[in-house]
Amino acid sequence: MMVLTHMAVGAALGSFAGARGTSFAVGLGSHVPLDLIPHYEFEKMWIEVAAVVVVLGLLMFLGYGGTTVFFGALGGLIPDVENLLWRSRVLPERWKLFPGHAPRLARFVPHGRALPARHAWWQMAVFAVAGMVAFRGLVTVVD
Repeated sequence: MMVLTHMAVGAALGSFAGARGTSFAVGLGSHVPLDLIPHYEFEKMWIEVAAVVVVLGLLMFLGYGGTTVFFGALGGLIPDVENLLWRSRVLPERWKLFPGHAPRLARFVPHGRALPARHAWWQMAVFAVAGMVAFRGLVTVVD
């Protein structure tokens, strides 16, 4: 799953949480069901890392760093930090812990099979809808 999709869904769900800790937990929990679905894995890791930094930096710059939306997004993306470390050859695969990522948990929580890039459209659609829901959550924070 593309990291931005995980972030957007976590942010959207987090916008309904009453507390930052709950929001983070809901975002974290949303990672597993999204990874179970067959999906396209973005190949250019540096682009995803840059996009994550820009989105989180923008939220913080705009004063939304302490919101449930921010913490939901953070929870949604945190599991992919181990994938980043693994793909960067910093973390051996056997040390992965998160369900859906860890090989030893694959029989209990299998990661969705990889799809070609032409299947990324539905992740973009989920990203757009979840982004709108998260934005609504940010707007209500201001009101």
